[in-house]
Amino acid sequence: MAVRETFVRRRAAKLAAGAGVLALALVLTACAGAAPSAGPAAGEQTAPSDAAANDTPQAGGRDLSEGGSCVDGEDIVIAAAGSSAVVDGPCGTVTISGADFGGNIESAESVEVFGANASVLGAEWGEARVLADGVTLNVDSVQRLVTEAAGTHLTTQRAGEIVIDGDGDGATVNGGEAERVMLNANDATVVLTAITGALEVHGDRNIVNWTSGVEAPTADTGAENVYTH
Repeated sequence: MAVRETFVRRRAAKLAAGAGVLALALVLTACAGAAPSAGPAAGEQTAPSDAAANDTPQAGGRDLSEGGSCVDGEDIVIAAAGSSAVVDGPCGTVTISGADFGGNIESAESVEVFGANASVLGAEWGEARVLADGVTLNVDSVQRLVTEAAGTHLTTQRAGEIVIDGDGDGATVNGGEAERVMLNANDATVVLTAITGALEVHGDRNIVNWTSGVEAPTADTGAENVYTH
């Protein structure tokens, strides 16, 4: 009888120990499986709130496709196609990327036109660069104009340097005084009151008409160019 009681007591002790080990294992397993709360996975970003998205500047600056005023010479963009805007200065770099833009950029350090068939008025610009076809610019004063696109039309009262480059065939310039005119394209027409510094022509079939200033082109490497002075 004593032997059986001893056996029972030993068996109960083993069962109790086994239950304790099992409970401890379950606790450890639960602890190991409980992952801490984490944010987005690596490489994954949460979407900004609507307010934050609206306050974020566009690439190149604020988008003023609907008009507005530049602050302290800031850079802006005109991105909407077919937009019409009046932008007061002073602006830094104005990038017009939307096609068929029509509007007024009063004052800017630089105006870059990437949208085709834009028509832009202005008062005083530093540099203007045209990279889209069919662009018309009417600006009172521009320090430097460079066009690399066909069919550019410029009307100005005063210009520092006018450069019609590469693919700028068929460009027309009409206005007052320019210090320097360089034509590296074909079939351009330039009519100015005065060319005071230099006239260089390196394309063909260009027409240049001016009243005062230089007596003749300082360089002409093209063919069939016509000069009236």
